[in-house]
Order: sequence, then structure tokens, then C-alpha cells
Amino acid sequence: MNSETTQRQQLPNLLGLLSSLFFFGSLLFLPAFAIYATVGVWCFVMGSLIMFIIYVISMKSTGGKCS
Repeated sequence: MNSETTQRQQLPNLLGLLSSLFFFGSLLFLPAFAIYATVGVWCFVMGSLIMFIIYVISMKSTGGKCS
């Protein structure tokens, strides 16, 4: 198995982890957790940055073609 295949298999796991980051970040915006809203903002910022990096890598590996 080559490294590109391994990376493609790991991508769904990484996306699942990032979905969790967004989910828990959104919970921190609820009134009961308002004191943690700043942490929630950072979860969204970091999750967005990592998702953008994944998008750029996937576009490079597919030659800029959306699938």
C-alpha cells in the first residue's frame, strides 16, 4: 500500500475528529457554558484552518478537480 492510499484512508478519520471539534465548540456557545465561549471560538478557528488545509491538499492530489 503506498503512502497516497494510506493518506486517503486516514482523511475520513481526520474529518470525523474535526467534526467533533466543531460540535464541542458549538456547545460552548450555549448560555450554560458562556464562560467558555472564547474556547469555542478557537475550536471553530482551528477547525476551519485545518479543514482548509485538507481541502488544499486534496485539490493538489486530484489536480484541481472536484469529485
